[in-house]
Amino acid sequence: MIRDRIHALPVAGLALLLQACATAPPPARGTAPSAAQSRAPALATERQWLQSWFNGTPVQIAQRSDGAIGVDVPREHSFDAGRSGVRAPLAAVLDKVAESLRRNPQVRLSLVAAPADAGGAPALALQRAAQVRSHLQSRGVAAPRMAAPTSTNVAAVQLQLRLEPAPD
Repeated sequence: MIRDRIHALPVAGLALLLQACATAPPPARGTAPSAAQSRAPALATERQWLQSWFNGTPVQIAQRSDGAIGVDVPREHSFDAGRSGVRAPLAAVLDKVAESLRRNPQVRLSLVAAPADAGGAPALALQRAAQVRSHLQSRGVAAPRMAAPTSTNVAAVQLQLRLEPAPD
């Protein structure tokens, strides 16, 4: 009886090892995915990853109809009234966005927009957007991978992650 159990252990262990090492077979010749097809899941994966971090918070992460990922952080969690300094809640979101961009060199930030205060000057919105961009740069995101800072009428910091076009 004990002898049967001892012989069963290596067989069970081998079966588990083989199951863990199993991989999908390579695609048949001539059916390799196009560059666009192989890159498309990158954004979906990043959307899911970002959503997992900010589930249950006011941060909105959504896949847009054009394929871009939108990240919206409400103004009240982003800046103090009349100021352009990035508050800690926004900094936490920007840190995760920067991490995502560092992991995915084919993705760029096609929108970096910030709001002014209600009834505030557009110049404040541009200062805020510049601070958002500066924060991302300080976390390792290269300036050429980000759009110019801009203002938005929406009461939230708005970011959009988008796949860069494939080089010709």
